[in-house]
Amino acid sequence: MKNLTDAELLSLVQQENDEKAFAILVLRYNVALYKYIYTRVRSEDDSKDILQEILISCWNNRYNMQQPDKIFHYMCRAAYYAVIDWQIAHKKILARQAILLEKDEPSTFPVENQMIAGEMRKKVDTEVAKMNDTMRKVFISSRWESKSIREIAQEYGLSEQTVKNTISLALKRIRLRLQTDHWLSVYMLLTLCLQFLNGTAPMN
Repeated sequence: MKNLTDAELLSLVQQENDEKAFAILVLRYNVALYKYIYTRVRSEDDSKDILQEILISCWNNRYNMQQPDKIFHYMCRAAYYAVIDWQIAHKKILARQAILLEKDEPSTFPVENQMIAGEMRKKVDTEVAKMNDTMRKVFISSRWESKSIREIAQEYGLSEQTVKNTISLALKRIRLRLQTDHWLSVYMLLTLCLQFLNGTAPMN
């Protein structure tokens, strides 16, 4: 299968939901994509996180790829816009940090952090409770029980790709529902995304 062209692999992905064919496409281009992202982000963790989101997006939008000979071009364009989104979000986080660090109340800062973190965990738990049964179990197993993608897939009889997609959708749902601009809240949600990446190891 490794000798198949991009068009042949994409045909398998689109017609048969062939995860192995998709994995070969990923292995074919993920290093180049990672280098492209890293040169603009300069953070290994954030680069891996962005790459993971791009690959999940490509899988979810596999039926919309109409030009099989331009898959790498499609991925590069997705990476370009993902980096722009990251830069905008990163600047907002840094701005919030600068404002908080300029406050003349260093003794209360750690307590405030703990209170906000506790409140955020409660909000996250509330949103998790609203998820459907499969999404809730997968999310809890991954985030709170630190189980690997493979372990979760075996436990619930799902494909590893389905587990990855489910966790990604859960994270996006939480970010959407919380609708907060406090930098500590954003930091907590980004941490959840990075934990997701560490559990999936897309670069292997």
